[in-house]
Amino acid sequence: MTNSGGRIKTAVPIEMPIQALCANGSWCPDTRAVVDGSVFLVNGSADFLISPSTQLLPAQLIGPQSMQAYYEAIPATIPKAWGTLIGPNHNDVQGQPDCARASFPCTTGVYGYLGYPTAWLAAQLLGDQDAMRAFTARGEFFAPNPNWANQIADIPN
Repeated sequence: MTNSGGRIKTAVPIEMPIQALCANGSWCPDTRAVVDGSVFLVNGSADFLISPSTQLLPAQLIGPQSMQAYYEAIPATIPKAWGTLIGPNHNDVQGQPDCARASFPCTTGVYGYLGYPTAWLAAQLLGDQDAMRAFTARGEFFAPNPNWANQIADIPN
């Protein structure tokens, strides 16, 4: 998205890697470089090694090693959201749609990743106002939900 010249209008990165896993910084995501479009970050609560929700040391000291650090690095002018799906680990998104043929360890499959990411894409790409309302101040995305945690968003008016 950052190198698309504006052709990519939104991104839904799922399970972004901690920067410590990047062999050379060239392919490691840098959410500070987002200048237009929108971003909805998604991770699974059981992916504590590759894509953890939080990190012990500040990103200013060790770089983004968590989804929270990636979220916070996205400029304030960019519409953004982040949510953690409760239960899945790094391989669940590979579910077909369940874990029967997915890489080990897969716990639930792709089902949980379908709803809010689809709403985000409909809002951002199709201008669907009903879908966008899910991510505004008192939207459905922020309601207590046994399937999601870390539901935060910054949608400029």
